[in-house]
Amino acid sequence: MKIILTHENADFDAVAAQLAAHRLDPEAIPVLPRRVNSNVRDFLNLYRSVLPHVEVDDLPRTPVEAVTVVDTQGVVTVRGMRPQTPTRIIDHHPVTEPLPEHQSFWGEMVGATTTLLVEQLREAGVQLSSIDATLLTLGIYEDTGSLLYGTTTPRDIAAAAWLVDKGGSLDVVRRFLQHPLNDEQRELYELLLKDIQVLDVHGHPIAIAAARVPRNIDQVSTVAHKIRELLEPNALFMLVQMGSRLQMVARSTVDEIDVGQVAEQFGGGGHGRAAAAMIENADLDAVRSRLSVLLDTLVTPSVTVGELMSGGVVQVVEADTPVAEVAERMRRSGHEGYPVVRAGVLVGLIMRHAVDRAIAHRMERLPVAQIMEAGTVLVHPGDSIQHLQQQMMQSGWGQIPVVNDSGALIGIVTRTDLINRWGQVDDAASKRQEIVQRLETALSPGLLGLVRAVSAMAHEANLGLYCVGGFVRDLLLSRPNADIDLVVEGDAIGLVRALVERYGGAMRKHLQFGTATWILDEGVAARFGRGPDWPETLDFVTARAEFYENPTALPTVRQSSIKLDLHRRDFSINTLAIRFAPEPFGQLLDFWGGERDLQAGQIRVLHSLSFVDDPTRILRAARFEQRFGFRIETRTLGLIEPALPLLDRVSGPRIRHEIELILREQRPERVLARLQALGVLTRMNESLAADEWLASAFEALRRAVQSPPWPGIHLDPDRRNGFVLAQFVALTCRLPAVEAESLARRLQVRRSSLDAVLNGVQTFRERLPRLAEPLRPSAVVDLLDGLGETDLLVAWAIAPTHPARSQIVQYAEAWRDIRQTMTGEDLRAMGLHQGPAYGKLLKRLRVAWLDGEVASADEERGLARRLIDERWAEDGDPGT
Repeated sequence: MKIILTHENADFDAVAAQLAAHRLDPEAIPVLPRRVNSNVRDFLNLYRSVLPHVEVDDLPRTPVEAVTVVDTQGVVTVRGMRPQTPTRIIDHHPVTEPLPEHQSFWGEMVGATTTLLVEQLREAGVQLSSIDATLLTLGIYEDTGSLLYGTTTPRDIAAAAWLVDKGGSLDVVRRFLQHPLNDEQRELYELLLKDIQVLDVHGHPIAIAAARVPRNIDQVSTVAHKIRELLEPNALFMLVQMGSRLQMVARSTVDEIDVGQVAEQFGGGGHGRAAAAMIENADLDAVRSRLSVLLDTLVTPSVTVGELMSGGVVQVVEADTPVAEVAERMRRSGHEGYPVVRAGVLVGLIMRHAVDRAIAHRMERLPVAQIMEAGTVLVHPGDSIQHLQQQMMQSGWGQIPVVNDSGALIGIVTRTDLINRWGQVDDAASKRQEIVQRLETALSPGLLGLVRAVSAMAHEANLGLYCVGGFVRDLLLSRPNADIDLVVEGDAIGLVRALVERYGGAMRKHLQFGTATWILDEGVAARFGRGPDWPETLDFVTARAEFYENPTALPTVRQSSIKLDLHRRDFSINTLAIRFAPEPFGQLLDFWGGERDLQAGQIRVLHSLSFVDDPTRILRAARFEQRFGFRIETRTLGLIEPALPLLDRVSGPRIRHEIELILREQRPERVLARLQALGVLTRMNESLAADEWLASAFEALRRAVQSPPWPGIHLDPDRRNGFVLAQFVALTCRLPAVEAESLARRLQVRRSSLDAVLNGVQTFRERLPRLAEPLRPSAVVDLLDGLGETDLLVAWAIAPTHPARSQIVQYAEAWRDIRQTMTGEDLRAMGLHQGPAYGKLLKRLRVAWLDGEVASADEERGLARRLIDERWAEDGDPGT
């Protein structure tokens, strides 16, 4: 015999899951526990004749060969079971403790256990009656709060929709889920309402309802459901004293409050969202007091205002500031509003829409106090999101100033902050844990210890410290990157000074920009442990905001908050930050949807004027797109073409810097091809091309780094210096010399780089055509002498034929080092008068060595004697 069991005080999810398990395996008998909830019992009394459930006392006296347990991980024993009866547990909560060998588990995190089994029914094509579909719908609706609880998943909704399509009656569902209380339950309900405490525990509203009754009352959990609906707390603990016994019923709607863990402290159990305990010989007041203490230690803090707000230097306006001046500040900063202060005291809030209306009515000279939203609406960093929402709803303010305990203004929290939080999956604790684990995996112990020490110092100084930019992006992409950039909300220079005083090293500072570099000497390295990723320095930057006075100009910078600091960055994927201080360490800050774009694989700008402000972002968009295999988002792509003419106004060094970064990529030819498709290359020079020829040349250069075509080539393996120049020469060598020189001068390259570019053009247009056919060694030397190592490598890479490459290699390996042995002194001793003839004759002797005309010093001397005697005396020319 096979049976299906569930927990005592069975609710609709338990009984419905039994039904679904039976429909999947008709030989398995669903066995009702001795106690079921009253609304469940009423449903069974009505429809028992068409349902397969049996009472435990009605089980046949037959050995049980297999057990399925649904909606619980606690296995009860019934008649016919052995201690080692094979048992399969199906639940929508994770396993809380190791299972014995004879037990197995299957489950996933969804809103109801019934959902998991309904998915199996749908996949198997099992036919359901309308009663079956209705009971299964009841199971999902009850455990998900009619699909309204935060634990509800799309799978629950899809399963419920399928059941309704199969005949599930929502009218019946509503009737049994809104089941009326009986007289005893109503009396208990009224008693509990008279003694309810709502505690604020780490930002969570938690209700504790207590009552004493003279006798046992069945189905007190039904009363708990009614109270939770009335108060809507994050968690409810209901304590009912029944003589010497006390029953605790607990419910939670958030992951941060695990009521099962709390119930275990009183000898009970359950899971994170629902639990119970029966406490013997207990005193109500003592249990309530102990419960309050336990909650403070077991409840995880809720997300607070401090985690959402933008901190740092808070921008305010004085009450007597003219409207026109506020309008200009908003234009420059992009802010939608400012707190208004008078003598340092908050008196109101001014928003952009009020300023715009005042400007439209020609009220520019009015003091801002006359058009602001007057009042004092404040929150503290430790306040909960619920409190913040209440303040916003009551005041109508879209921005709320944040003050510390002494009343000082320390930040702003906005409606947008709340919306961004609302749009995220509410798994902040697990996300932080994931980020910390990624940091521990990505960083060596020494570097991680250094980061922890810096974070602790910032926390001591009450400074915000954040890791930003490419490191965070690559951490989420699981790509190696130990280049840590740190942003400080506050005094970055002061923080580095304190680090040097405590741990050693030295500081390099830039007062104008509020930046500092911590130079990590051997003493610091020895203290933390130098690993393979140990940096020589750490850079600290004060959080800042930017304003572009004119398109393409360098921005005007001012001190600001981390949120505005991130907003000034180029693309959403580069706006991610990790909080290092204050706590919680490891929190991911994602104000602009960067993680979503990483997951979607797209490059997206933050605003429509991004390429107008800085056209070099066009080059970066292509670079990041090709590096990560992403795509430029459609709207962003549409903003590129109108901004292309602005590239002409960008300074040469800024363009050159972006090109150098492109040439350091693993496959720069892909980036250049994308830029060609976007119209960027032709904007720089109409003849520039990123085609198969260039891709072949770049590939040849990469091979040369791995397997040099001749000894002695020294190019950095990280693709800097000579390698970057070699690729740039390959890119420009097909241009006419005048155009190549014009482009190089536009980019303001160094003189040595300009020479390399011009050599490259000459090589492509003159040298390589001649090298296409075999030449005498002296002719090859005549063509290639004077070229540097980079020039030669480019010539080899772009050579169109094997003979050309072979002759370049022979030149590099041997011919360029072949010299005549005779000197000017030797020629003088042979009677030749000093003058231009020396150089000509020595060159002729070298040709002889190269072409095999002489093979020893004596033969060289004899040739020199013969040239001097036969021809030099007649016309001053040694001949060839």
